[in-house]
Amino acid sequence: MNFTLFLIFLQMNTTNISFGSSLTTEDISQIGLDINLVYEKYIPERFIIPKVLKTILYIFGFPGNVLACILWLQKPMLHSSGCYLAALAVSDVVFLIMSLMYDLTLYWKVKILDFPTICQLFPCLYLSVQYLSPLLTLAFTVERFISIRFPFKRRIYCNIKRAVCVILTLVSISLGVAGIQIYFWHYDYDSEECVYKLELVYLSEKWTWITECVMFIFVPVLILFFNILLVVTMRNSSRRAQELYGPMPPKQRTATTKMLLVVSFVLIFTTIPVSIVYSLKEKFPAGDYSYSIDSISDDVTWRRHLNFILVQEVIYDIGLVHYACNFYLYLLIGKKFRLAIKKYFQKLSVMKLIDFKDRNSRSLRSSFTELRSFS
Repeated sequence: MNFTLFLIFLQMNTTNISFGSSLTTEDISQIGLDINLVYEKYIPERFIIPKVLKTILYIFGFPGNVLACILWLQKPMLHSSGCYLAALAVSDVVFLIMSLMYDLTLYWKVKILDFPTICQLFPCLYLSVQYLSPLLTLAFTVERFISIRFPFKRRIYCNIKRAVCVILTLVSISLGVAGIQIYFWHYDYDSEECVYKLELVYLSEKWTWITECVMFIFVPVLILFFNILLVVTMRNSSRRAQELYGPMPPKQRTATTKMLLVVSFVLIFTTIPVSIVYSLKEKFPAGDYSYSIDSISDDVTWRRHLNFILVQEVIYDIGLVHYACNFYLYLLIGKKFRLAIKKYFQKLSVMKLIDFKDRNSRSLRSSFTELRSFS
């Protein structure tokens, strides 16, 4: 499968070899100078690092996001910010599922994406959940800014009904922006592969450049801007309150705001470096393809390119952390969240105990009934 989306967040550069196998010079010479085979020979870490890091992300990300979604949708956690965070948890789960599908195809050679319909839908959905993450973060950052800066307008703009409307709007925008990917891909029934429409390469590159800049540079910068405004507003409000009433204990709303600030800053600091590396890739082009595979290591251009590709892979994999760590940030920072998860597991334990007692009582009644029938 040649699944290349020209997107740093997809990294769709695959080969037909097993990444776990060792390559010899003769093997590569017979196949030809393929860029992925060059990576396999000279920087095998490019394929080992994501296997390890992403496996860790899946182990912690799936249960964490599922629990986060459950807790944010239960009272007393169910409020406007809770709706955004629950939607973010669902989006992260969908991303992890699709990322796992991609990794199974690329690294483990499991045929999952080379099928009609899936071929077109996968890049659309995969990109849309990536767009949705910064958009949702921007939404709850703006919502929290309005709540702190304009407290008398909280009931108008910071309620569950409006939050649901905003979430549905952002989902529609994400799907609409990524929907064009369906047009860029098609399934080749002759080769039984999902292939890119070469006549649309120019349009795809331009569209990708625009959307990447907007979603992964402009939106994070906008989040950073509102975070700075929010921090300044909180400090000014706290200073005025102390001047009027003296030292006051921190309110729960302030604690929630700090937790949301940490979540948004994590997204900023994991997304922007990936975008910067993506913008620098033209500065580190591959060397001359006419070189033999053994002489590549002696070429300065090839060495710079290979070093850049390895650094890019590490930064990209680290940039995925925000899809798996939000639940653990809530646990670390949110006292109310820790109490909620404690009560949730206590409730589950009580329900299991009650269910166990009910089963025992039913079995005892049935046993007594059988004894009576025998007597």
